[in-house]
Amino acid sequence: MATWKTFTPRQKAVTEKAFEALSTLDALTEWGEAGGEKPRQIGFSDLFAYVTGPERAMDGELRRALGRDARLGVALDRLLDKVSLYHIPRLAAASSGLVESREGEGFRIRLRPSQSVASQTYVIIELSDLLAEPPKIMFLCTSSNQYRKHPLPAAQDGIIQILAETDSELVKSLGEVDTEVFLR
Repeated sequence: MATWKTFTPRQKAVTEKAFEALSTLDALTEWGEAGGEKPRQIGFSDLFAYVTGPERAMDGELRRALGRDARLGVALDRLLDKVSLYHIPRLAAASSGLVESREGEGFRIRLRPSQSVASQTYVIIELSDLLAEPPKIMFLCTSSNQYRKHPLPAAQDGIIQILAETDSELVKSLGEVDTEVFLR
C-alpha cells in the first residue's frame, strides 16, 4: 500500500485535488430542513483538509464531531499515520512522569529549558536525513484524544527549533508519555 512518503510531488498534488473535489461535493450536497439547518456532516474530506492545510486550525465543529464519533478519530489517526513523514507512538505503559527526549525513526525531539528565561523551553527536533523533505507541521494526540496542530519553522541543518512557554500546551503535551506525535 502506498503512503504519503512514497508519493511523487505529482501524485501528492493529484491526491490533494481529489480531496478538494470531494470537499466541494460535500458542500454542494448539504441541505437545510424546513425547521432549521441540519448539522453539517463532518467527513473524510474535512479531516484531509485539516491535516494537509498548514493554516487550517481545528474548529469547534470538527472537535465536537471527533468527540461524538469514535470512527472519525480512528480515521484521523490513520490519515495522520499515512501522510506523516515521522511518527512517535505513545510511550510504553511502564513509562511514567515527564519525558525530556523522545525518539522516532529518523528523528528525535528534545525539551530543553531556556537558560536565559526560566519560563521558556526549547523544543528541538533533530532530523537524521538532511536530504529528506523536512516536516512543516507537528500534530499531537493526547491521551484524552485531543488533537493539537503546530506549524514548524524551517529546518536549519536538520534542526528545527521552537522557543515556547514552559506551561504551553505544546511543551506540556510533548512532556507527557501518552502523547502521540506526528510530523508532516
